[in-house]
Amino acid sequence: MENSTSFSTIITEVYQSANTTDGNFNNTIQKPVLSSYYPILAAELGLSVLCSVLLIIIYVIIGEHRTLPGKNVISISLCLIVTYILLTVDLLLRNRISFGVCFAMGVTVQTFFLATFFWTNVMSYDIMKTMGMVKADTNKTSKFWKYSVYAWLMTMACVLPAVVIDLSDFVPEVYKPKFGVKKCWLTGQIAFLVYFNLPVGLTLLANCIFFMVTARTIIRVRNATAILADNRHKKRFRLCMKLVLIMGLVWIAEFIPWITGIYYLYAVAGMLNCLHGVYLFLIFVCKRRILTQVGMTCLSSRVPTSPIKKKQSPSLDTITTTITT
Repeated sequence: MENSTSFSTIITEVYQSANTTDGNFNNTIQKPVLSSYYPILAAELGLSVLCSVLLIIIYVIIGEHRTLPGKNVISISLCLIVTYILLTVDLLLRNRISFGVCFAMGVTVQTFFLATFFWTNVMSYDIMKTMGMVKADTNKTSKFWKYSVYAWLMTMACVLPAVVIDLSDFVPEVYKPKFGVKKCWLTGQIAFLVYFNLPVGLTLLANCIFFMVTARTIIRVRNATAILADNRHKKRFRLCMKLVLIMGLVWIAEFIPWITGIYYLYAVAGMLNCLHGVYLFLIFVCKRRILTQVGMTCLSSRVPTSPIKKKQSPSLDTITTTITT
């Protein structure tokens, strides 16, 4: 059996021809096993895209896109939409795509999928920096652009060397990412371990460090004004921790079939990987505050607005600022 990560294995082999072999893997076994999961994979990829699109629409409707955490979540969703659409096209039309187009698609998938994890890294870092801040940060737009530069520069720092290596004649073939060779993404065990799993693992490790520092900050909070700030960010901390935890567990699940040698676990881990968009939707949309805001927005759009303006209650940020001034 070939030692390869599950997501790449399933996406690759589900539509390869019967004459194609990879390493020492028996193609007479892999073909009927993996092809049976094709409808499930296609449905999950489509569901993830749908959930990501709905998340963006809902965040725009309720105004969450104007907040820094909302912009970060939308950035992750956009990266997943591009990634999963291209993977679906690759899955359905691989034999009809030229090598040049497939190469470009593979580089794009690599870019946006890695960017997804670097944006979660941004969210974890932002929680660590803002936890315990009493006064709300008024320069959120500038901070978002700084985070964007970081996320995309780190992504390019991983993708561009891979492209150069792939096009170079001085690197042995076994160490190349091989974009577009057998699918419109990376090809082979070493390629996924070095060019995808390694940077993803490092970002998840950094997230764990950020969360430990944040948890320590929460424990050390004692005075009243700091507690107000802590309450303002605590929900964000829990949501971000859930996202990174789920993505980390799914990433770890990639190695279980590789270590155990149980081939059917490739299918399980691969299907889990196709649902990142669903995870985002469940974590950031399916909660009481968001659903309530969506319901109120839908109701207010049907009911004519009254000319009498009601006095609004002061927000938490206003109270916090008043206390500190």
